[in-house]
Amino acid sequence: KNTFCKFDGKPNKTLINYPMSREEAIITAAGVIEGNAAVICTTGMASRELFEFRSRDTTGHKRDFLTVGGMGHANQIALGLAMACPDRSVCCFDGDGAMLMHMGSLAVIGQSKCSNLLHLVFNNGVHGSVGGQPTVGFNINIPAIAKACGYANVKCVKTSEDLKFEISNAKSKHGPTLIEVRVSPGNRSNIGRPTTTPVENKIALMDFLKG
Repeated sequence: KNTFCKFDGKPNKTLINYPMSREEAIITAAGVIEGNAAVICTTGMASRELFEFRSRDTTGHKRDFLTVGGMGHANQIALGLAMACPDRSVCCFDGDGAMLMHMGSLAVIGQSKCSNLLHLVFNNGVHGSVGGQPTVGFNINIPAIAKACGYANVKCVKTSEDLKFEISNAKSKHGPTLIEVRVSPGNRSNIGRPTTTPVENKIALMDFLKG
């Protein structure tokens, strides 16, 4: 912390023209997926927002694995879990920067044919956890790339209503689903950090999967 100066660049104004923030989209998605689903969340602010929501909601954190410090790897952890637990729904909460970092993962997921894997990419067009530097998330067609890689179902949504509908609709698809969720950049200044360690998080998820 405080090693680098604050990023003073001004992102393109088109980045902010979406109804939902990432936190709002995460809360919406977390409230819709079924109760026995496991959630693998990308590193940074997304994990912090999910953790705070679970704390407020008093549902506990056992079903969520927070990929702390492992940018770009959440979707492959989710794929491994989905393949190992074919009777359980697995949802990956990913970011545009993290997805772009290891784009080859999309091809691996697409060829897996895993019907129980839902891949949500919360695209705010910036690296929101490290200063807000722009990504190319809005300059490429993420659903088209996923479709070409073999995903059975791909969508792009911008509202909470459409997000809820597409998450529910994904359950009937025979193969992995990717939903790009376009959101506004930024986060609350008072967002907290997880109060459990990564090891505690791992053990809690393992216990949840045994249930």
